[in-house]
Amino acid sequence: MKKLAGLLMLIVILMASATDVDAQVRKRTASKKKSKQKEEQVSLMEKINPEIRFGNLGFFGGLSVSSKINVGYKLHKRFSLGGGGKFFYDQFSQIGPDPSVTDLGGFLYGRGKITDQIYFQAEYVFMKYGADPDGFRTRRNLFEPVNLNFPMVGLGYSSGFDKWRFGVELLYITNQTAQDIQGSVVEYWFGASYNF
Repeated sequence: MKKLAGLLMLIVILMASATDVDAQVRKRTASKKKSKQKEEQVSLMEKINPEIRFGNLGFFGGLSVSSKINVGYKLHKRFSLGGGGKFFYDQFSQIGPDPSVTDLGGFLYGRGKITDQIYFQAEYVFMKYGADPDGFRTRRNLFEPVNLNFPMVGLGYSSGFDKWRFGVELLYITNQTAQDIQGSVVEYWFGASYNF
């Protein structure tokens, strides 16, 4: 009888512990799946690089401001591709009502990091320059809006902490007409970048 009671007690203990072991195994499997899903989601978000920049300021003879916003996708730790939009606003000071011109455009870009802070960037820009009938911006009057597509190349510097970086970017305008309209051979930008 003692042997039978001992055997039954052993069976009960093994069954109870087997249920606990099975429950623990299931929890681990489920948690591993969840952690893998989180890792996949995090890694996708780690590859997205949004930025906002301001630049090309002018205060003499009027007001000039511009902004650009873009989102990139990291193909590699050092290389990324992306696209965005640009906005330029020029208001000219004169006697009477001050005329203004607005320019809008988009761009595609490729970026290669030379170091962790310095990078090379090439852009292909699609710009629509607004009409400038009084010729305030250029040496000639533009009675109609002008559409131009052209490449730009340049360098940038970005530094900061954690996910946020702040820096400057200098891009050479390769199109002569765009240089005349913008009144410069380069665009310069200051701004913030997340997940650079």
